[in-house]
Amino acid sequence: MRKILLLSAISMVSSIYGQTNCDALKKENEVLQSANKTLTSENEYLKKGLEINKPIIDTEQENSSFKITKVEGNKAEKNITISFLIETKDENKKMTIEDIFIVDIEGNEYKIDLYKSSRPYPELAMGVPMKLNFSFKDIQGEPLFIKLFRFKATAQSGKNSFEIKRSNLEFKDLKVSWN
Repeated sequence: MRKILLLSAISMVSSIYGQTNCDALKKENEVLQSANKTLTSENEYLKKGLEINKPIIDTEQENSSFKITKVEGNKAEKNITISFLIETKDENKKMTIEDIFIVDIEGNEYKIDLYKSSRPYPELAMGVPMKLNFSFKDIQGEPLFIKLFRFKATAQSGKNSFEIKRSNLEFKDLKVSWN
């Protein structure tokens, strides 16, 4: 009889102790699930950021990186917008972008629409990409490719204002996504 009472007392104590730990484990599980949701949303945000800034084509000149990320055409407005990122690799710079134009596959040349484009005088901080959009208007037809996108970039060092570097940049055969 003592053995039965002893076993029942042990089972009751372990049952009560097990339920107390169960509540603590539930709370810990809720905290971990909340942290998991937060990390999942941050991960999705970073994946989208990588996909948005994924370059179609890129080049590097004078320690600056130029990456075209999107070429979109708008059928209703008859324009093409080219989005790209500029990033300086060595120091802060002031840049001037000029003589911007595109040539479609039929040989038609289009000048930039400065009213719908980013300002062509970006101030670059080292290691920080800056997004620019250049829009071209009065597009004839709906060309599927831009044969040539050309501009001149003049970079002035943040440290030495007399040091000026000039670059002529060309991007060829850019596919246009029309909407």
